[in-house]
Amino acid sequence: ETDHKILCVSEGSKDFDKIHDVASLESYRPGTIKRLVHWLKYYKTSDGKGVNELSNNEEPTSVNEAINIIEETNGYWKALCADKERGSELGFVLDGCPLE
Repeated sequence: ETDHKILCVSEGSKDFDKIHDVASLESYRPGTIKRLVHWLKYYKTSDGKGVNELSNNEEPTSVNEAINIIEETNGYWKALCADKERGSELGFVLDGCPLE
């Protein structure tokens, strides 16, 4: 099961205007990706679960790939909001969907 993680820089961060992708993140915050990959692999082990297996040879995807993932998953969400019967079958409460 794929569980995407999207990294963002807070608009209020002093690095907001400097960090736009993985390369600039590493330039301004060296070692961040290595630490993040380690955390993503091991954070569930404290609950007795195994080490997570990361895709893409443990390399972050590009900004464009992340945008595509966001758009794709948002499309799934919109479709679910539009299909109240299916959402109900899956146990989702869809009251307040902005598509109403």
